[in-house]
Order: sequence, then C-alpha cells, then structure tokens
Amino acid sequence: MVSVKLAGRYRLDAPLGEGGMAEVWRALDERMDRQVAVKLLHTYIHPTERSRFFQEVKALSKLSHPGVVQVYDLGEEAGRTYFVMELVEGGSLERLGPFEEGMEGVRLLEAAIKVLEALEHLHTRGVIHRDLTPRNILVAADGQPKVMDFGLAYLMQESRHFTRTGYTLGTPEYMAPEQARGLPLTPQADLYSFGAVLYRTFTGKPLFEGENDQSVLYQHVYEMPKPAQGLNPALPAEVSGLVTALVAKTPSERPLGAASAKAVLEEHLCEYRETLSGIPRAGASRSGHYPTGPARPERLELQGTYDLGGEVAWPGELVARDGSVWVGAGAGVARLELLDPAGGTVYRQRLGDEVSAPPVVTANRVYAAAWDGRLTAISRSGRPILSFPTRAELTAAPLVGETIYLPGRDGFLYALDPSGGLRWGFQAGGHLAASPTLYRGLLFIASEDGWLYALDPERGGLRYKVETGPVHTAIPARGGRLFIPTWDGELHAFDPLKREVQWSYDLEGELWGAPAVDEARVYAAGWTGWLYALDVRTGDEVWKLEVGKVTGALSLAHGMLYLGTEEGRVLALEASTGRVAFEATGLGPIQAPPLPYRGALHVATLAGKLYRFA
Repeated sequence: MVSVKLAGRYRLDAPLGEGGMAEVWRALDERMDRQVAVKLLHTYIHPTERSRFFQEVKALSKLSHPGVVQVYDLGEEAGRTYFVMELVEGGSLERLGPFEEGMEGVRLLEAAIKVLEALEHLHTRGVIHRDLTPRNILVAADGQPKVMDFGLAYLMQESRHFTRTGYTLGTPEYMAPEQARGLPLTPQADLYSFGAVLYRTFTGKPLFEGENDQSVLYQHVYEMPKPAQGLNPALPAEVSGLVTALVAKTPSERPLGAASAKAVLEEHLCEYRETLSGIPRAGASRSGHYPTGPARPERLELQGTYDLGGEVAWPGELVARDGSVWVGAGAGVARLELLDPAGGTVYRQRLGDEVSAPPVVTANRVYAAAWDGRLTAISRSGRPILSFPTRAELTAAPLVGETIYLPGRDGFLYALDPSGGLRWGFQAGGHLAASPTLYRGLLFIASEDGWLYALDPERGGLRYKVETGPVHTAIPARGGRLFIPTWDGELHAFDPLKREVQWSYDLEGELWGAPAVDEARVYAAGWTGWLYALDVRTGDEVWKLEVGKVTGALSLAHGMLYLGTEEGRVLALEASTGRVAFEATGLGPIQAPPLPYRGALHVATLAGKLYRFA
C-alpha cells in the first residue's frame, strides 16, 4: 500500500471508519510527532456542503474544552477537504454501561456529568451538535469523555446562511421530536439526544425500536418510553427521573440547559455515594469498592479511639452515612458521630440480642438483624419503625430497597415490604450466612450446603441453581461476573447470564471474608495468611503478599486496598502493586473490614474498640 501524506506532514496510516460524508484515518503528524485523526470528505460532496463544512470546522477549531475533541488543522488537497483532530483511543460512552450499582455506576454518572459540561461549553458558544449518539462520545483512557463528529453541528452565527439540502439530519434512534419534524432547533434538542444516549447506556436498550427509521421517528414524536429504572432496577430512581425529563416531548419540559441537568445529576451523584457507604460491601453488588477514602494513606495517623460498648465480631462490618459511622456491637448498634463538635461521640441503640450482622443505613432508617431472629428498623434518631421476627438466627445484613431481602440461618430468604409485611419467602437447602447480591436483574443467595440460587427478585421464583461448595460470605459482582468465594478456599469467576465458570483459583485456605473487586483485579485473603490479587478476566495471579490471618472482608477506595488481621494488623496497600503504604499494629484481633470514608480509615476490633485514622 502506498503511503498517503497530506500537507507534507500528515501520514495516513490506517482507516478508522467511513460514513456517507467522509472517511476517517489514523495518521501521524510528522511535524509534531503525535498520533492524530484525519477526516477526509468524499469527492462527491456538493460544493455548497463543502463550503458549509469548511466554515463550521473553522468555528469549531476555536472551541477548547477537555470534553470536546480538539480540531488541530483544516485544509484541502487534490480537491478533497480534510480536517485534523485529536485522536481519542477509547470506546464509546455506551461501553461503560449498563448501569451497575457500585463504583462502576459512580464512574458512569461522573462521565455523564462531564458530557453535560461539554454540552454547556458548546451551547454557550452558539453550537448545537444535532447528532449526539454513543459513537460520537468517546471515553479516553483517563475516563474523560469527549464529544466528537460535528458534521451536523449547527453554528447559530457562522453558518446561518448555508443550506442543508440533501444532508442527513441526524440519527433516528437519538433524534429529538422537533428535529424529526424539521422544526427550528435549540440546545434542548441536544439534551433530548443525550437523554436517549443515557437511556441506551444505562439500560442496554434504545429509547425506541422499530422496523424502520420512520417507525422510530414516529415514536420519538408521539409515544412515551418506559422509565429507565423499569428496564434496569439498579439505576437510582432519581437518575431515571432525570433521563425521563431529558427526553420530554416538548423542549420547554426538559431542563433549562446542560448546566441545569448537570447540577441535578451532581446532587444525585453525591447522594448515591452516601448510599453506597451506608450499605455493607458498598452496595447490592457487594464489590467492597467504596467511593470515598483517604487521599494519602501513607500519611494516616491515629486521630481517636472510641469504646463501642460491645465486641465487633465476624461477619460484622462498619457502614457510614452523612458523617456518622455505624456498626453492630454486642447487643445493639453503635454510632460514632464524626461531626460532633467534641470530635466524635459514640451513641448506642440496644436491641434484644447480639448484633453481628452489619447494619444498613438508608436516608431515614437504620436496619439491624440480631441473633434472636428479629429484624429491627429504627429512625436515625433511634425511634422504632419496624420489627420483623423470624425463627432463625440472623447473622447477615438485609438487602434494602423497595423490597427488603432478609436471609436467615434456617435456610429461608424473606422478602418484606417497607412496612415489614411478608411478600414472599424462599427456602434454600442450607443455612444462609451471607447477604444476597442483586446483579443484572437477578437476586443471588448462597448457602452453607454448597448451592448458589438465582432468584426472580420480584416474585422469588427460582431461575436456576448451581453447585459451588459451601459459601459463608457475600458474593461480589462486577464487569458481568460473580466472584464466588467458597469455604474451602476456591474462588470462582462465574458469568451469571451464561451460567458458566470462566476461571477458578485455589487459595488453599478457608475464606471467611468477601473479596473486593475493581475494574482490573479481584483481591482475596483467608486463613492461610496470604493476600492475592488476581486478574478479573483470566484469574492469573498479579501479585501476592503474606499479611497474616484475615477473617473480615477486604475494602477498596481510590486505588488502595485495606485489610485487618487476627494478629491486630491494619494495612493499606497499593491495589496495583501490593506495596504497603500504611501499617498499624497492636490493635488486637480484627474481624470486621476497615472502612474508608471521607478522608479517613475506620477500624473496629473484636474487643469493641473503634480506631479512626486520618
């Protein structure tokens, strides 16, 4: 193949794509020694469209924003107009979906906020994109989304006099009703298109489907879509409501602008982060990956020691919300009020029996399950709200949402309504010692007799079950996989939709605590004294470190891994390498996982002491 060079500097190396108007190439800018993307107009493009394109690219080259693909150069060679732009090596925004509870969901919401920032930048400078689709929003390696492909962009000042005759007007799946009807456009048209992009990204399904473009456009104009949360229950109701507002039929019913939509989404993201910290293992997917934590763990110092009034034993966990830390301690729940002017005060709420199950803290309730078989819900101020008795010992936290899922050691999974009424029950073959995992539309519960059950979360019907070996702890999920930790030390990566084991790894020792998972690795430690970091896709060992006997689960935050040992050792390690960044010793046996929260690390010991490092 003969190498093509434009303007004596842009060497075209490989085609990246082609559309009805142009072809795109990966190229090397030999003068600047950098990789770029070059867009070449087809020779058959009408001269009027070529002139319009030339004017619009000149105007777009003046835009400078991290969320907009930068235009570097514009020219014409051998009768073909071209422009040179930033090369973004990443997939589309859609690849971040569907929305999953936990840090993957946080990452997706953060990306959506950055796109809205880019749209605000465009709109305040008189630019309407007119063709926002998932493929026109790329995500760079650093997580920054970038809006690109301005072939249809309408520049309200520079190109008002150019015609659009014979020019494709957009992509039907993401087209605003007013655009489908050929009406004048405002920035609200982009908001609609971005709402359709978010709908597809969050749910995996398009806003509307039809046999042809006309059918899809008709639905955009006249029909109401299903709420996004109805297709993906993991999506927060508030976020689903914003998507519904973005795809309102009338522009005036949508948010006033990208800045308004961004502000609403930022509020929801802040609330969502607090929600994750208030749920054991950081949400219903149980990944153990928390949204906040120490920024510089190597600088942690002991800031306070508090008496919780009772031991904190396995499988207990700390949770936090709105500036307070909660934990089951002895015959009740203890709360450390971090915002107290005195520097932290512990309050206790006594219950009927020992509470080793982690509490769950929502916006207005605290749920605690006790050994006497009773689930209690109290207000944040301690007022009793709900009491549900069972005949089982309760050692696992409930999963709280529109339905409350409560596992018992009698083998029953109880599904309750918010007032404590029984909706349905499911009987497994053995004790249920761990909290359920809600993932990809299925409810998973593992029993001590060696079976994993996949249930319909609405009705409790059994979808399937697989034999795994005894499981005593929560099952984390991320990236389309369940990571099943068995009592005999085997860790299985399981695809819950294909029902296939993708890999297994033998840690050769009892696994009491749940692994933690990020986008690259799964981390597990047990009673052999070794901590392992495994590749999430292959199960290959990335690194391992001898740390001591680990009973509690592992925790992640900001690229750091946290654990406590039976020997009284607390460690913070770089998750990518295993390098120890922080260590504290002599605390006494630790059976609950350390909790990273709001710039600090909280550690509860078996003896009932709470240590705060900041």
